[in-house]
Amino acid sequence: MIKLISSKVARILCKDEKHTDNYELYEYAIYIILSSAFHMATVIVLGLVFNLLTESLVFYLSFIVIRKFAGGYHAKTPTRCYIISIITIVLMLCIIKWILIINYLSIYYSLFFSELVCVLILCFLSPLDTENKLLNSKERTIYKIVSCVTSIAISLFSTFLIVIGVYNICVSLSFSIFTSTVLLIVRKVQLLQNLRK
Repeated sequence: MIKLISSKVARILCKDEKHTDNYELYEYAIYIILSSAFHMATVIVLGLVFNLLTESLVFYLSFIVIRKFAGGYHAKTPTRCYIISIITIVLMLCIIKWILIINYLSIYYSLFFSELVCVLILCFLSPLDTENKLLNSKERTIYKIVSCVTSIAISLFSTFLIVIGVYNICVSLSFSIFTSTVLLIVRKVQLLQNLRK
C-alpha cells in the first residue's frame, strides 16, 4: 500500500521531464517518509490503547536510535517487518505495564543488571549489516563507536532514572536496549548459519 502511494506521488513529481531521472530517488524518499510516519502512528495508537503513550514513544525512539547504528535482524519484506514490529511493541508494552503494576524495586535492579549485560553484547557484536546495506571498514568503525556510545548513554540515563524513581521511563529505555540486543543476536546466528552452508 505504502509502495503504491510512493510510486503515484513520485510519478506526479516527475511529470516534468527535467525530473524524470530522479523518479527512483523520489519514490524511495517518499516511501521512507510514509513508512516512518506509519510506524510512528502505530506506536502512538498502541501507546494510547495500553495507556502507555510516553513509554511507547520512549521505547520506540530509543530503540530506533540504537538500531540505526547497531544493525541486527531485518525482515525480508516490509509487511513482515511491520507485523514483527507490532508484535514486538505489543509484547514490550505488556511487560512494561506488568512491571509498573507490580512495582517491585528488585525488578528494577534486575533490569539494571540485565541491561549491563545487553550493553556489553551490543558493544561486542555491533554493527551487523545486512545484504541490503553492507558497510565498509570505515563505516563499521564509525557505526561501532556510535552504537556503543549511544547504548552506554541510554543505559547510564536509565540508571539515573532508577535512582530518582522515574521507573516508567527507565523500564522503557531498558527494554529498547534489550530488544536491540535480541535482534543483534538473531542476526549473528543468521550470519553463522550462512557461513556453514
